Amino acid sequence: MTQRRRGLSFFDAQASNVKKIAVMASTVAFEFNKATLKLRRSLHVSPRNSPEVQRKSTAGGDTEIESPGSTQSTSRKSSKRNRQLCAELSSFALYPLFGALSPSHFSSPNLLFQNEKKQPKEVVEFLQLSDTDMYQIMCFLNPRSLLNLSQTCGRLRQLCLSHEENTEKRDVTSHEIFISFNQIRRKTEVRLLKRERTCTDPQFTGNTIRELLAPFSRALTRITFETTVFVTDWLDEILELHQQNRLIPLSLVFTGGALTKGNQLTGADLRSITETEFVDFVAKLQPHLQEVQLSTSRMFKMNTDPPRLLAMITMLSSFGIVYERPPLRFYYEEISDAITFWKSDSLSRSCDVYMRRPHDVSIDTWINLSGSIDESRIDPYTDEILVSKITIKHSFLVHIDLVFHFH
Repeated sequence: MTQRRRGLSFFDAQASNVKKIAVMASTVAFEFNKATLKLRRSLHVSPRNSPEVQRKSTAGGDTEIESPGSTQSTSRKSSKRNRQLCAELSSFALYPLFGALSPSHFSSPNLLFQNEKKQPKEVVEFLQLSDTDMYQIMCFLNPRSLLNLSQTCGRLRQLCLSHEENTEKRDVTSHEIFISFNQIRRKTEVRLLKRERTCTDPQFTGNTIRELLAPFSRALTRITFETTVFVTDWLDEILELHQQNRLIPLSLVFTGGALTKGNQLTGADLRSITETEFVDFVAKLQPHLQEVQLSTSRMFKMNTDPPRLLAMITMLSSFGIVYERPPLRFYYEEISDAITFWKSDSLSRSCDVYMRRPHDVSIDTWINLSGSIDESRIDPYTDEILVSKITIKHSFLVHIDLVFHFH
């Protein structure tokens, strides 16, 4: 069997060499005949320069005189010569078998030893690349292009999401997050709604905040906790997404207290955490968090003396305590300490505080705090002047004001 294979390989090599020699001989013959035809055509005398025409032109002066049938005879001779030329060229037709039909290929030396066509270049599709090569290409794309790429197929989506932490995030401010309790399904769900929305705008619903966030984006949004929602179930996820630069809460609204009837407690449930834990949670979301609205009756208990809740006015631009039952009130001394701390802090910002009116503060007391009374009204029952709005200037920061809105 081995000797047979060697014999076959020898005959194959010999046939290949014979083929190459045949191609070389055919090419040499073609070039030789072509040169011969060129030489014949260059030595051929045209009818207009024949001796007979020259004698007639000499006899008649400058005017050339030809016989009436000279034009027809010349065309017949020309066509006969062309037919002869075609017959001579067709007599050696070995070379055109290899497709060399253009004159530029006649003298190409590379065709002497070419026995097969070149293989076409291999085309590699994008999905045939490895994950490493795909990731190197993804590094050149912007966040919007990466988002479009992740929506093409499952493999590219998983690849994009696996490298999401290493890519730049684009800021998205077009939607708000609402966490509410679904009375029909009897479970808490997250809704993503467009700002300034209409009835026809779609809403996106999920079980977690993460699954509603668009990849390669950083959501700068407002988060609203509606009634009967346990807030503590969501604090860890919010902090984790904030640390990963995926979620930037600009406003935290704890609502539902407006539905209070009598002494019944309603609203977002904050009773499972303490005042200190809530203040620390707000501090971890700085410097992006700007607003906190405690419009709920299910408030945490004040476990510090004096309360630390008013200390958040140095970190926020808007802070409100509106619907509480039983009502939460602060005394003059607690408010004075908070104002003194705000006026001495160099990182303080302008802040609007919405709270209940303290009982033991008069107009003269507010003036002693270097405050200017902007709005006031008279109590119809006691004829007492009630301050509704007061503005306090910062000690050394210009255009930084602390405004109290009392109700």
